[in-house]
Amino acid sequence: MINRKRLQGKKIGVYFGTFAPLHTGHQQQIYKTAALNDGVLLIVSGYDNDRGSQIGLHLNKRFRYLREAFNDEPEIQVAKLDENDIPEMPNGWDEWSNRLFELIRATTVAENLEITFYVGEVAYVTELRQRFPKNDGNTYAVEIADRQDIQLSATMIREQPLVYWQDINRVFRRHFSKVVTVMGSAETGKSTLVRRLARAINAPFSEEYAQFYEKKSNIDVEELGVADYVHLIRGQYDANSCEINSPANQGLVFLDTDVLVTRVYAKLYLSEREQATLEPLFQQTICDEQMDLILVVAPVTKSDDNDFHELRQVFHEELMRQLAEFGLMDKVVLLDDTGDKRDSGGYLSRYHHAIDAVKAYTGIEIKRLEY
Repeated sequence: MINRKRLQGKKIGVYFGTFAPLHTGHQQQIYKTAALNDGVLLIVSGYDNDRGSQIGLHLNKRFRYLREAFNDEPEIQVAKLDENDIPEMPNGWDEWSNRLFELIRATTVAENLEITFYVGEVAYVTELRQRFPKNDGNTYAVEIADRQDIQLSATMIREQPLVYWQDINRVFRRHFSKVVTVMGSAETGKSTLVRRLARAINAPFSEEYAQFYEKKSNIDVEELGVADYVHLIRGQYDANSCEINSPANQGLVFLDTDVLVTRVYAKLYLSEREQATLEPLFQQTICDEQMDLILVVAPVTKSDDNDFHELRQVFHEELMRQLAEFGLMDKVVLLDDTGDKRDSGGYLSRYHHAIDAVKAYTGIEIKRLEY
């Protein structure tokens, strides 16, 4: 059950900020606040186009991430202070303070509270003291944090997240992760490529959920129905999310296919009516996916089965069409290397091509041998 209880106890510590992202400096101040008080009210504030929103960490996302980060600490409650209709500072102090004190009233239960604000800037000390409520039975104080103890800022992290990766709260790391997705038709070597790329830099990687599902259910792709595709959509998205959120994630994650690939299969094997049933789920899930680079493995290797080779080509063409449909072609690198006499299957040349693409699109270098 979700914990929505109000803060208990007489001593309440209040700590606020934009938290874009939450980092170890914030966390140490929050834990200090928790140790010195009976409860902590953690307030995330912001507005449209603030410094968090400019990198995609808008206010509501930060609010959700903070709640998740402290979901097992009931003495730390998270609240949101929306500044969108408040005049810009320094003209908005009265409205901002009114909302701040309203949040305190809404999240506490005791009377005659001892409320301490922990702030990082001297200006907040002056402005808050001028606006402390009078005659409400509570006592108020402001303590300024010593930022010299941990010399770290969210600005530093936003500019170089991989450099400060260990300082980013684990929940917030997903936002800064570089995600490489490998796509392609069956038997093009994409799963092997994913494993080798990931292990070359000790990064986490997901596996194709459809293979697991079909094996477990003892079913072929031609036999899959709408209910099966629902499982495939959710299963692949969850498998990918699991790796992005993994403690093993050090800033780079490799994914073996995604939900768009599942949509390609649906296009090829389901009726139009069945596709229409699944389309809302496809659209929402693909919209939620995070990708910085898409490596498409082309079906360049020949197959003894001409019909199967033709099917792979049809799949590839539909995949490229859908990537364009969703406006993703600027992230696509086509691995259609054919190799040479020594590398007759083109596997090494595609592997090297992929490594070079990872460096170009993510800035992360995977060391490799020269050919």
